[in-house]
Amino acid sequence: MKTKWLMVLAVASLALVGCSSPDKKATQMQEKEVVAIAETTAKAEGFDLAKYDMTGCHYQYTRQDGTWTVFFQMKPPTPPGGHFAVTVVDQTKKATLMRGE
Repeated sequence: MKTKWLMVLAVASLALVGCSSPDKKATQMQEKEVVAIAETTAKAEGFDLAKYDMTGCHYQYTRQDGTWTVFFQMKPPTPPGGHFAVTVVDQTKKATLMRGE
């Protein structure tokens, strides 16, 4: 339950920001490439992206690894769990989808 609220809070806060552009020297990838990987990953997991809006794209440099997170929110009326996020490791381009709860 706590994870759900953390995800909702993250989505809500980043919805106001949109895709933030990091220092290009600090990243291997650009926003467009990250979003394309996130969308491909979501489609491969069976998500119909026509039913979702991308609500944010964020780059974070932690523990010597750069990780991008792309947030998706189902278009209204949004049911519980109608969101998900895809993380993409900047150096490896490895993507992981986190489903909403």
